Amino acid sequence: MVAAICVVFGVRSPMAGHWHVPDFLLQMSDDSYAVRDVRPKERIDKSAQLQFDETAVVSATLGWHYQVLSGHSIHATRVVEWLSASRHDRCRPPADVEDRILDAATDSKTRRELCELASPDCPPLACAWVDNLAWRRLLALDLSAVFNSNALLTTARRERTDAISV
Repeated sequence: MVAAICVVFGVRSPMAGHWHVPDFLLQMSDDSYAVRDVRPKERIDKSAQLQFDETAVVSATLGWHYQVLSGHSIHATRVVEWLSASRHDRCRPPADVEDRILDAATDSKTRRELCELASPDCPPLACAWVDNLAWRRLLALDLSAVFNSNALLTTARRERTDAISV
């Protein structure tokens, strides 16, 4: 189901006579509601900021959480782009190797350690396997940290998935 919300600002608002359609109305897993607006930081002028501030007031009155998403971490984006190179099925490790990697990462291991464990004779081959598991969110990593051979990875969830993320 798709839902939309339109905020019409009342006479006591500095935005009286204006309206705003937020980008997202979300129903959270605890049945609460949240409203999100998305706009690049460089495009938030005084008028937009006032509109967002007034939308926050309306949201708070309704007991809803409000947030403006105005940017993303360029570093995290680069890490995700790097991992995406290993998203394909050809980079998926064999089931027994996947289990070995996930078992080893239960207590956190570096990317290098996992690659060496998965393929002692050719660790670079195993890097695509490890990255595939991170792409599929079976291995968790800190997206704000430097991604290299010393990046720490931890088993995110133990059950294996057969779905391929593309």
